[in-house]
Amino acid sequence: MNSERTLERCLQSIRMQDYPDIEIIVVDGGSTDRSLEIARRYADRVLVKPGPLGLARASGARLATGDILGILDSDIYLPHKDWLANAVSSLLGRPRAAILWPVNVPPSDASHTAKAYFALWEYRLRHGRNPVPGGNILVRKKAYDEVGGIDPRLHFGEDYDLTLKILRRGYTYIVYPDPIIHDTMHSLRQYTRKQFWGARSLSIAKKDIISTTVSWNPDTSGLAKAGVKHLWQFIASIPLGIRRYKDPLIIVYSPLMMAIRAMVYGFYSLRIMRSKK
Repeated sequence: MNSERTLERCLQSIRMQDYPDIEIIVVDGGSTDRSLEIARRYADRVLVKPGPLGLARASGARLATGDILGILDSDIYLPHKDWLANAVSSLLGRPRAAILWPVNVPPSDASHTAKAYFALWEYRLRHGRNPVPGGNILVRKKAYDEVGGIDPRLHFGEDYDLTLKILRRGYTYIVYPDPIIHDTMHSLRQYTRKQFWGARSLSIAKKDIISTTVSWNPDTSGLAKAGVKHLWQFIASIPLGIRRYKDPLIIVYSPLMMAIRAMVYGFYSLRIMRSKK
């Protein structure tokens, strides 16, 4: 919704793929900017579906006719014309793999906030134990249909809910090393808004979705410990971020982002505890 800043480049990067059969379905939640106009220029189908994010994603998947679904955000760019063909080939080469989860990196002109955010993303991927795939995935339609697809009632964690159902069915996933470009977190203001949105959504989410969001693992036995570990990972990711992005200001932005997240999630945790008394 309201993605005119990134949507055109996103759809161009998909349309330019050297792949024999691409079907682009854009589902809009009720944009008030130029998103719909841009979408109609590049997409095969454009739907308007106000409501939960899960409803938008499920509606698009229902219309798809291919054997592989790409469930993608409007702020990602595929980096070169062979990306999709190579990714699909990798997925099809692993019969029990139903999900391909690409590494995410920020654009070259990314903000300090985005660089710190993706340093954390990479650190968690490197040091996590069998992390559960999140958004921006390729998934076999057969596995998607077997588990009933995306829950249209969910507005947050619909990606983790889907991948958990698929993995619990006995399928595996691939972490794909050729990264997609994720143009998000372009300011501390946007980051802070997303923390409030995420914390509000988690306050009504299922326990395994809360745990998976916090720690990339559905184990609900140590949520508090997982939360503390997640905050520590902001600090632990600083050397990696400075090395990766040659940006010494990450040493300032990572602790600041950690503090924002801790305050926002702490505020909502207190509200939940008080409401239960």
